[in-house]
Amino acid sequence: MPTSEQPNHKGMVALLTTLAQSGHAWIQAGTLILVAATGFFNWAATWNASDRNKLELETNRRIGWESEQRIRDEMRKQLTEVHDWIRESRDDFSRGNQDSAENRKMLTTVIQDLNGIERKLNKQPP
Repeated sequence: MPTSEQPNHKGMVALLTTLAQSGHAWIQAGTLILVAATGFFNWAATWNASDRNKLELETNRRIGWESEQRIRDEMRKQLTEVHDWIRESRDDFSRGNQDSAENRKMLTTVIQDLNGIERKLNKQPP
């Protein structure tokens, strides 16, 4: 059942059939021209819609590619930051080990000096 938004195709077909079967050459020629013009305009509209669809697809592909690139760039940046953090942590740990070794040497020297002083103090004079 046709609605107010849909054309009545059966009525159009009946009208075109009546016009095409008309005995007047001008009516037949006019009908032929109208049918040809309608076909041409439908073809042109389809072609135009196809071009718009291709353009939209290309635009969407480009936007998708750019989004992927931004995500990749952000991931590279974050990975670089993580690597830098790990490297700094390792260096800090190594420096801490070196500092500990130096502190141990210094404390060993201090303990030896204190032991020497204690031995001297514990010795009784003759």
